[in-house]
Amino acid sequence: MMDNMGDFQKVVYARLQTMPKDFIIATGEFGEVTRDQALEHVKNNDEVGKFIIQINRDYFEMIKSGELNEYLS
Repeated sequence: MMDNMGDFQKVVYARLQTMPKDFIIATGEFGEVTRDQALEHVKNNDEVGKFIIQINRDYFEMIKSGELNEYLS
């Protein structure tokens, strides 16, 4: 299962696993998904999964660039 995932996809999957079971993710046009639904979408790399992966990529890029700190200040 995880062997077919890309490296960043695995990071997102692992990060989602640390979230509480009742965690809800708002995915814009896709509506809300539970943590377990998000895990399935990321694992399957479907349209919703790719959206969740991109959100995480953007978040990490904001941290890396310092933009998140500027935004929160």
